[in-house]
Amino acid sequence: MLVLLFCASLAGCHKLHSGGVTITTVNDSHQRVDTIEIDYPGGSYGIGSLAPGGSRVRWIKPIGSATLRIDFSDGNGEHQAKLLRLQPEDSGAVVLHILDGGKVSAEDNRKR
Repeated sequence: MLVLLFCASLAGCHKLHSGGVTITTVNDSHQRVDTIEIDYPGGSYGIGSLAPGGSRVRWIKPIGSATLRIDFSDGNGEHQAKLLRLQPEDSGAVVLHILDGGKVSAEDNRKR
């Protein structure tokens, strides 16, 4: 009986987290970046700072169709990048690479 309850709870967790996108933010620049904000359809989250080479991972569930945006600051000022369009049915992963000069590239590994 205990095994059945455990399996049912795992199935429920999988159902709860099915779909969605894992966003990894990586600082590939040569300086620290601060006050990072990631905006996506239905929400946003922040990262205080990332040292060069540092990264953070977050799972999100888009609840609409809109552009993924990142705002951050570094030693050269404030920067913003609008990267790719997220949809409610998206699943997979996106890697945001913060580069020197306030530039950002997106590695899109979503399943379509």
